Amino acid sequence: MDTTKPGFLDRRAVGLGQYLRQVDDQTVLAVVEFLSPKELCVLSVVSKALYLFTQEDELWKYFVLDRFGGEFAFQHNWKSTYVHQCYPHFPFSHQPIQVSFFYSDYLFQSWRCSSLDVKCWADAPDTIDRRSNLTMEEFTREYLVPNKPVILTDVVTQWPAFKEWNEQTLIDKAGDTKFFINSNVYMTMADYMRYCNHVQEENPMYLFDHYYGEKAPQLLHDYAVPDYFSEDLFAVLGAKRPSFRWLLVGPTRAGASFHKDPNHTSAWNAVITGVKKWVMYPPHVTPPGVHPSEDGLEVVTPISIVEWFTNFYQPNKRPRTAGNMSCNGNGAKKEFLECLLRPGEIIFVPTGWWHTVLNLEPSIAITQNFCDSHNIHNVLDFMRKKKKLDLVEQFESRLKELRPKVWQQIQNNDNDNDNRNDNGQNAPKKSSRPLVDKSQSNFMFDF
Repeated sequence: MDTTKPGFLDRRAVGLGQYLRQVDDQTVLAVVEFLSPKELCVLSVVSKALYLFTQEDELWKYFVLDRFGGEFAFQHNWKSTYVHQCYPHFPFSHQPIQVSFFYSDYLFQSWRCSSLDVKCWADAPDTIDRRSNLTMEEFTREYLVPNKPVILTDVVTQWPAFKEWNEQTLIDKAGDTKFFINSNVYMTMADYMRYCNHVQEENPMYLFDHYYGEKAPQLLHDYAVPDYFSEDLFAVLGAKRPSFRWLLVGPTRAGASFHKDPNHTSAWNAVITGVKKWVMYPPHVTPPGVHPSEDGLEVVTPISIVEWFTNFYQPNKRPRTAGNMSCNGNGAKKEFLECLLRPGEIIFVPTGWWHTVLNLEPSIAITQNFCDSHNIHNVLDFMRKKKKLDLVEQFESRLKELRPKVWQQIQNNDNDNDNRNDNGQNAPKKSSRPLVDKSQSNFMFDF
């Protein structure tokens, strides 16, 4: 801090008092979190330092969601929203107080992530193939078997959803239906879109609903699963299958932090509106700042996607292609793939790939996970590791009954691995050869 400026006053030390001044800002906020909204308002007039801590948007976001769930009309920020919901006729207008000589890296980081223009990350060259007019054989040979990401540019543009979906049409189609928001609340599309149009925060709420097809089945008529991804072995489970499709709607800065897709399935993600920034690491390279548990079942990441980009993306930025992605024994070389996924494009996310997605613009998208004959071994291994034994038994039983050729080839592959292990040889990697039951290879979801 610059103590040489005229009129300098250590606003933090004076404003926090004898005891609070001795702890860091994160601890101060942890103490403040125990207060009620009324107590926060009282505390805010004690000093300018305490005023700043009591304005933290995440505090008021918790109060709104805890008291009102998804039944609120967003008003500029979360504190204004709370006051408006409690006193709808009160003429409340938040006028921030300007505070000088207060320095806080912790509070600044949150402000920076919420105000940064995320389009600053849009200028990097795309390093994921963009293809069109691929035959099924070409897609399988060049991308599915080698487990390589690709963007397809001529699929989504044929959907009615691409021609029709926007903010207003989704509101009209959804009506009073409430969708799941990743803050564990449910909101109508109209209320959520109002939030999206007014919010500017570091970690915005994201509409991420996997029951949208059951809640608003009319949406399913506006697109079809591409032929490239039509084989879906989990379909043999019927209603007992794991969650597999999601409607994704969110404002700028919303998205998904680094993860591998559930049950080690593969996935496709189609953008209807908006632009998304994708960063992908191959299965054997853990992204910087990401800390998976030893068994890979739990993942710890920074508190927001924007924070990851500000802290880790720029230092790793360098020209790269799929051909030069590698990692030395210590994991020192952190190569990755990246792209902007634009309206009308769909990306194939191979099994096991780490990926994070950041909305550079408000966006509407659809994503779906699938288990096919190329990733079935990874899926079964993961499910056994996670001790989903009941589901595994049902899955294997239904495969044996409904897809006997696929099941037999799975058994043959497992037996081959067991024999190699018994002979003291290292177990090979799971085969990426297709285990296709050609009599049923044209399976499509029954929409």
